[in-house]
Amino acid sequence: MKNAHHSSGFTLIEVVVALAILGWALGGAISMVYQYADQRSRLSNQLFSSQVAWNRLLERYRYAEGWVGPSERGSRPRKGVEQQYGQDWRWKVEVKPAMGKDMYRYEAQVGLEDSERNLSALSLYIIEDGS
Repeated sequence: MKNAHHSSGFTLIEVVVALAILGWALGGAISMVYQYADQRSRLSNQLFSSQVAWNRLLERYRYAEGWVGPSERGSRPRKGVEQQYGQDWRWKVEVKPAMGKDMYRYEAQVGLEDSERNLSALSLYIIEDGS
């Protein structure tokens, strides 16, 4: 009679290969989550900076259309810092003559206060009445 010995379970090589595949898959998943979080943060900052730029341009448009009351009139700063969405945003508005009579190009550039890089720049053409 033959004594047959059947072993059950996995060999050490099979376990190591399975763990290597699992590590590779988990590493890829963690990398994707990190990239998603980084991209989400960057896009939200761009959205918020565009909102700040739009607010600055809308303010200039209100002045040009005469929608500003006497109590709101005064000097219009061309640069400053505005706090929105829990962050300080550095903004600058440049005004340049454009084609046509009394037409000006307003460009608002916005970035985080502690950074030199602009996250958004929006432009608006406004016709200002000389009177």
